[in-house]
Amino acid sequence: MKLKNDAEKAFDLELSKIIKARRDELNLTQEYLSFHSGVTRITIGKWEKGEKTPISFDLYNVLKVLYKDPSEFWAELFKNYEKTLSPIQKAADKKKFMAYLEQAQKNKKGDT
Repeated sequence: MKLKNDAEKAFDLELSKIIKARRDELNLTQEYLSFHSGVTRITIGKWEKGEKTPISFDLYNVLKVLYKDPSEFWAELFKNYEKTLSPIQKAADKKKFMAYLEQAQKNKKGDT
């Protein structure tokens, strides 16, 4: 099983927050969403806690219940994801750069 990187974890976290927030905004229970989407209540709960990532067809069915226009979901997800990812990506880039500098210094010492 492939381990998720920080960007993937951030994406999953934003996805789970948006699904829960939208369900709460519409005053829907997990049971209602489960019944109308065909996705189990336990699975929806795991998505909302960030314990599980939705498979595409299940996500599609849930979005049909939560949104008249699923593009609203994707717009919100990408906006929030970019805000969350930006600092994570900057930190990862800095870490990579520092590792590169460290390796370059080691290589330079080895050449002398």
